Amino acid sequence: MTSVANYNIEDNSGANVRIDLNAVFAAIQSNNSESADLAATKCVTGMTFLNTTSNELKIRNSSNEAFTTIGNIDQPNLGLLSKSGGTMKGQFLADDSNSAAAPAISFDTDTDLGLFRKTNNIMGFSSAGTEQMVFDANGITLRTQNEIRFGDNDSSHYVGLKADTTIGTSFTLTLPTEDGSSGQFLKTDGSGTLSFASTPTADLTNLNATNLTSGTVPDARFPATLPAVSGANLTNISGAAVKAFVNFRGTGTVAINADLNVSSITDNGTGDYTVNFTNNISDANYTPVCMTHGHDVQGTQIQTVVRGMSNGVDNSGPTLMTTSACRINRGNTSSNAFQDGVKLFFAVLR
Repeated sequence: MTSVANYNIEDNSGANVRIDLNAVFAAIQSNNSESADLAATKCVTGMTFLNTTSNELKIRNSSNEAFTTIGNIDQPNLGLLSKSGGTMKGQFLADDSNSAAAPAISFDTDTDLGLFRKTNNIMGFSSAGTEQMVFDANGITLRTQNEIRFGDNDSSHYVGLKADTTIGTSFTLTLPTEDGSSGQFLKTDGSGTLSFASTPTADLTNLNATNLTSGTVPDARFPATLPAVSGANLTNISGAAVKAFVNFRGTGTVAINADLNVSSITDNGTGDYTVNFTNNISDANYTPVCMTHGHDVQGTQIQTVVRGMSNGVDNSGPTLMTTSACRINRGNTSSNAFQDGVKLFFAVLR
């Protein structure tokens, strides 16, 4: 342990000068080592000093007011982290700049990628100089509609989840506490709690105003555009159903007043009409129903029938009831002649 009051060599006898020189050289050789930091009177700016109690090598600061510790002489690299890397012990403190463009912890070839302190207790993650994610006491928040992605086995494809473009009010979805059963779907209780539920199996036979909140089916239950009602999309209705009907004028120019699955009426002559279907009936074994307005005079009988047999006795005549059309006649039974009618009614059941 060697230090000197100063580095001055006093004018003295040869032996004393030698003693002073040896003392100064010893101090220099041992970095002015002492068991406690040197008194200010022994120090000058820039001088080195070894504290033999802590084994710390120090250097006097520029104002000559204190020592700055360089490192511990008993540790590799004086206990300092090597540029090539190493293990740090204790807290690592980075610059607290809140810049996403130049994050405090970054990379030498990619300086706009890294971590930064956004604000108190909030850490930001930056990519391309833009804040992409923050982490705080609430969890992780992805910015600007960024996705969370789940990659497949070789990461060639992924499934992504992200928020909608605009959200009116923030909300949280809480996952179920357990897995559901096969065929179940995920539903919400309206407060963000998710659970698995089974698809209702009840049919629509009990659907009525009593068991509907508003007495009508809400618009949200239907698609934006409903398909046109026609024979084509009525084929799956079980039991007998009306496949076609028409209400038409049979005098003068024949005209349809109302219809279902009827494209036109062909006027074949007096009291003779063919009803043409928009979509074919599944087969010709349907049941035609014919009606007409009668006369207001008693004794006059008016009938509308399907025209089907040439002799009216057996099945030897041609059938005029096909999957695409049905020919009907309106007649006066009193005069035994065909007769046009103001209104005729025809329907197909199958």
